Amino acid sequence: MLQVIIDKDVCVACGACVLSGPDVFDQNEDGQAVLVVDEPGESLRDQILESIEACPVQALSLVEHAAAATE
Repeated sequence: MLQVIIDKDVCVACGACVLSGPDVFDQNEDGQAVLVVDEPGESLRDQILESIEACPVQALSLVEHAAAATE
């Protein structure tokens, strides 16, 4: 499972994440980054990574969690 973390204390509301990952990110009324998906799937990985790279203040990060084993 992919988890995107947005550090609101660092975000400067430039919108680079929205341009790089429009299926993942949007901006709130203050211009800060917000997620438009609760649990981004593997198909959005490229957009997430591009947005992380585009962020000028490194406010975004990606954490990968192992899938829970089901019996």
